[in-house]
Amino acid sequence: MDLRALEIQGFKSFPDKLRLTFEERYCAIVGPNGSGKSNIADAITWVLGEQRTKTLRGGKMEDVIFGGTAQRGPAGFAQVSLVLGNEDRSLSWDADEVMITRRYYRSGDSEYYINRKLVRLKDVNTLLMDTGLGRDGYSLVGQGRVDEVLSAKSTDRREIFEEAAGISKYRYQREETLRKLERTEQDMLRLGDKLGELNLQLEPLRKQAETAKKYLLLRDELRGLEISLWMDALDRLAEQTRILTQEYEETDERLRAQKEALESLYRTSEDCSEGIRAADEKAEELRLEIGKLENLASELSHEADLLDAEERSNQAAIQRLDAENARQQERNEDEDDGNPFPGPAHEEDDHKDHAEHDHGGHVHAQEQVGKIRCAAKAGENGAEEVAGGDHDQDHRRHLGGGVHGLGK
Repeated sequence: MDLRALEIQGFKSFPDKLRLTFEERYCAIVGPNGSGKSNIADAITWVLGEQRTKTLRGGKMEDVIFGGTAQRGPAGFAQVSLVLGNEDRSLSWDADEVMITRRYYRSGDSEYYINRKLVRLKDVNTLLMDTGLGRDGYSLVGQGRVDEVLSAKSTDRREIFEEAAGISKYRYQREETLRKLERTEQDMLRLGDKLGELNLQLEPLRKQAETAKKYLLLRDELRGLEISLWMDALDRLAEQTRILTQEYEETDERLRAQKEALESLYRTSEDCSEGIRAADEKAEELRLEIGKLENLASELSHEADLLDAEERSNQAAIQRLDAENARQQERNEDEDDGNPFPGPAHEEDDHKDHAEHDHGGHVHAQEQVGKIRCAAKAGENGAEEVAGGDHDQDHRRHLGGGVHGLGK
């Protein structure tokens, strides 16, 4: 096993990534004070798992991260990788080169890798045991380390000698095994106490178990009964659904028939409405005609009144003429008896002609009055017929309104 390379990034005074390759068997790092020679040794100690900040010449573990300068900001983490040759398989790792990496963040999280595989600190310590690179190893001897070893207690010097003899690994395994045995004995004691407590609870638990079994049986029986009830309820619901579906279909069929009847009524109503509109138009024409006939009847009635008045006047004249004729005849008879001249006879003939003429005018006036009265009577009959038609039309309109009300 030999040292091959060292990679440093963000560790103390090395902000940038730096790779140091050790090609010769013996190497030395030379430089003035403050150039970082001790920081390289601290990096090797740190990557091998050192946890004591005093050994790393710091107050806390965060001090190993580059803190920044006036021209450069601080780093977010520190990382160191150590590459070791392992052709002789002195390390228990199946590879010719083993790279051990440690990364530490300002948050306090720490990560360890072996050949870029995430491992635990315990795995790193186990890998380096009996190689002189462990935490109690003698491969790294810093300033004052020799005096510290010589002045240390015999037990502390023994750890160094055991590491050199190659038995420290077994000693750590023995100590780990003893700790495991002690923890196992403590676990056995706690287990015994727990068993004692469980034995005390066993009888009540047995009774509870019997009660639980009864409960489970009753629960299963109850579940079966509930299922039976549900099935019965489902059957009843299915039957009710069937009946309701049948009633719905029948009702829907009746509804369709009623809709068809209603549509028929709508069509009949439309036909009636058309008839009513036509009757209204005809009634309007008849009303206009009635107005004309009433005006004509009024005029004829007025003329008939005039003719009646003229007839009465003619009758009075005829009566007056008849009276005059009678007196004239009496005078003529008296004169015939005492006067043989025919002059008065001619006057009597004139009076007769005049009376006959008046009587003919009277007859003609009576004929005109009769004709006017017949025309007035015809006008009144036509008006009554038109009024009767309006009454029939109102009756049909009333029936049509009833049909429309039914449709609504």
